Order: sequence, then C-alpha cells, then structure tokens
Amino acid sequence: MLAYCVNPNCYAPLHSFAEGRLYQFEIVSISVSASDDMSAPFDEKPERQTAQFWLCGQCSSSMTLLLEPVKGLRLVPLEFASEGSQSASERSSDSEFRRPHNC
Repeated sequence: MLAYCVNPNCYAPLHSFAEGRLYQFEIVSISVSASDDMSAPFDEKPERQTAQFWLCGQCSSSMTLLLEPVKGLRLVPLEFASEGSQSASERSSDSEFRRPHNC
C-alpha cells in the first residue's frame, strides 16, 4: 500500500492522490538462464507484476521516477529526464541521481 513519498529524503505521508504524482510500472522478471546464450532454449513465461509509487507535490515538481532494466527504480531530477532516460543515465554519475532533495 502506498503511504509515503518514494523519495527517501522526504517520506511525506500520502493524504490524497490529488497532490503529487502517482507512477505505475509493469515489472517483467525472467530467470537468469533466459539471458544466457549457452543454456538450453528458454520456455518459461516471464512473470509480470505492477508496482505503484507516489511522489509528493513538492518532490514531483523537481523530480521524476524512471524504471531502468539494470539499475531498477531511480529518482531523477526533471532536467535529466526531459532529455531522455538513457542519455541522462549515460551522462550523469550515480551521485547526481542520489543528491539530497529536501521537501
């Protein structure tokens, strides 16, 4: 259940979906052997799950969430997200994505 802002530096309580921004991601998980070219053919169906996250109004005005296949869920400043998630992650170090955000 969503109860707080996903930003670990904020953690504001959720009172209403009218404030802030709600994100929903579909997560597809496959076994490790599915990506191994040396193993037998893959016949398992991927497992699909839906995950919801919420950013409070103050955090969502300057940040967004991205779901990257390798790095997982990332809290990203809007100026990087508007240029494209892949190019932003290539240009920016992890320390820039984890900079403190005070709500």
